[in-house]
Amino acid sequence: MPIKVPNNLPAIETLTNENVFVMTDTRAMTQDMRPLHILLLNLMPTKIDTETQITRMLSNTPLQVELELLQTATHKPHVTSQEHMLAFYKTFNDIKNEYYDGMIITGAPIELLEFEEVDYWEELCEIMEWSKTHVHSTFHICWGAQAGLYYHYGIDKKRLPKKLSGVFKHTLKTKRSMLFRGFDDEFYVPQSRNTTVDEEDIEKTPGITLLSTSEEGGVFCVKSDNDRQIFVTGHTEYDWNTLLKEYMRDKNAGINPEIPVNYFPDDDDSKTPVVRWRSSGSLLFSNWLNYFVYQSTPYDIKLIENEDLAPALRNKSELTVSKFGGSSLATAERIKNAADVVRQNKARRYVVVSAPGIHDDEKVKITDLLLSAHDNPESCDCKLELANKRFKELALELDSKVNIDEIFDNIIETYKATGSRDYLISRGEFITAQLMAEQLGYDFIDATEVIKFDNDGKLLADVTRANIQKLIREHEHIVFPGFYGANEAGAVVTFSRGGSDITGSIVAAAAKADLYENWTDVPGLLMADPRIVKQPLSVPVIIYKELRELALRGAEVLHEDAVRPVSQCGIPINIKSTLEPDKPGTLIVKNADSYENLLEISSITGKKGYSSILIEREKLNDDAKYRDRIQKILDEFSITMESEQLGLDSFSIIVGSASVANCEEELTERLRVATDADEITVSTGIAAISVVGRNISGEVSVAMKIFEALSSAHVNVRFIDHAPERISVQVGVSESDYQRAIRAIYNVFVAKA
Repeated sequence: MPIKVPNNLPAIETLTNENVFVMTDTRAMTQDMRPLHILLLNLMPTKIDTETQITRMLSNTPLQVELELLQTATHKPHVTSQEHMLAFYKTFNDIKNEYYDGMIITGAPIELLEFEEVDYWEELCEIMEWSKTHVHSTFHICWGAQAGLYYHYGIDKKRLPKKLSGVFKHTLKTKRSMLFRGFDDEFYVPQSRNTTVDEEDIEKTPGITLLSTSEEGGVFCVKSDNDRQIFVTGHTEYDWNTLLKEYMRDKNAGINPEIPVNYFPDDDDSKTPVVRWRSSGSLLFSNWLNYFVYQSTPYDIKLIENEDLAPALRNKSELTVSKFGGSSLATAERIKNAADVVRQNKARRYVVVSAPGIHDDEKVKITDLLLSAHDNPESCDCKLELANKRFKELALELDSKVNIDEIFDNIIETYKATGSRDYLISRGEFITAQLMAEQLGYDFIDATEVIKFDNDGKLLADVTRANIQKLIREHEHIVFPGFYGANEAGAVVTFSRGGSDITGSIVAAAAKADLYENWTDVPGLLMADPRIVKQPLSVPVIIYKELRELALRGAEVLHEDAVRPVSQCGIPINIKSTLEPDKPGTLIVKNADSYENLLEISSITGKKGYSSILIEREKLNDDAKYRDRIQKILDEFSITMESEQLGLDSFSIIVGSASVANCEEELTERLRVATDADEITVSTGIAAISVVGRNISGEVSVAMKIFEALSSAHVNVRFIDHAPERISVQVGVSESDYQRAIRAIYNVFVAKA
């Protein structure tokens, strides 16, 4: 089959003259088949040469390939005409909502720059991140391969003593990879670069495999274990004269380059170069298209978005990041129990810990104790002594050699010198991580070496990811303290919300973990508040979107900042209890279609403390602008509209009671004038109950059951709201009916299921 390219692309004439079958858009429209959609991100300055070379490689296959050309928007080419770029190339904004079977990222002559110094680096990172959910398999070439290894795995490039230029003999590290099926034991590949990646760095990085090397050129080909990322440091696509052009360019510029190795006969640059790589180059691209794209890409191309969820469905994870909350570490016995949990699964190689929490004998969290020491200078020494005493008791019961007195001497000295709140309140995690590392025999790594913020307190995500990936290559097992990091000046900075949960999520995302475990003292997310419903069931499986909805509606679940890093990577979260570690807990995934739906809903949550403001006026809805005027007034009073109900001659809004308590009279008068209302009524004492479930939109019976349950419990409904995402139904009831309403809804879906 041919390769399909845009009409009038210059490569068509060149390849047709070479007897390569190229199909234009017009001809392809008559073909009744699904072609492979391949995206070429062309970073080379000589765009036309490169697109011709890649098109030639992709054409040597029985598959029909549809090629699209992509350029960076943040860097304008200087060699290729603007007319050509406008005619044939798209930008990321043009294609970011599309899906592709494969993508090729070319090299670029910028390897002596640090990655972050490249003017389009941020855009390239965005494209590489996007590729994980929109491209089935990505083929990186030369600098593109080095950039991909750095972004995805934190492996940095290193400068060579001199430029590597020539055609070098390569061998296979393994003959079992389908990427090199049909290859000879030795084959030749053109190389033209000033930098390399270390074989040792590749070998010790989890999730990737080294497939081929060269004695002179080092690492040649690396593959991700899920087959979705291919990294090739050489140029199997080069024309016979590409190295010649580069050599003559440098020679004419007075650089005095060395003659490319194994290229000119007798190293005589007046002779025609010998081509040694054409067959192996064509075979490499054919194997990639066949085995890594065609035979594994989903027929429905949009299903690519869910492919990163495959690890979530494994019975055993290859790499797990485990975060333990304060309740799981509140006593020496619980710390030992958490350590036993880690030992039960070899995949639990990286651990994140909180500071000890509350338990029967200790009614105050360590973090709260340290915060109180900072906020109350008159009792600071006393509270620090209490914290010291508690940690010494833990160390004694753990038979630990960690010198708690010495650590606290340093804490007091540093705190007196800096007065840093963030430094002081983070010391609970700092000490607990050392105790846990000792229990496990793992390496302790201070979070200040890893989690980095700028001097304004904003997380430096790229720097942090690279730091974590570097440490993972160097350490087989690590315990990280959660909750904090350091800014560019070296001062400790804490996360504002989510604390150690955020640290755990960041570590899991950077490590490309198969699973992120969040250990607490409850066996997963509960379907209802246990203070209202006796022994509610835990939720077996929930999707990220449902979790965000629950958080929005008042449930005490993981904060969105603690979910975002792993959700963006498709890494599932498993919430489990260290008190009942054998229970499955709650699995949080992006897509739950592969799991059996045991119940119609996922959870019930709610909050008290709402008021309704009912605005009535005859033919109110004939006024097209009244809602805008209402919203403007609410914004002026910093009042959030939680819900709204539209009637024929009325408009009702639900707001937090606290937000209107001190301004009710002024607010209602402003609303009366703005809407010319006949009457405005404010009602307080309302509670909002949310029923959340990914199947709600498709199940009429869900809404019916909710209202039947409330009717049977003699609960009057004050308002009804359906989330735009259609994964929740919210009903308003009187605060006096709140608990009875939740129990009634729970019973109709669970107790009678």
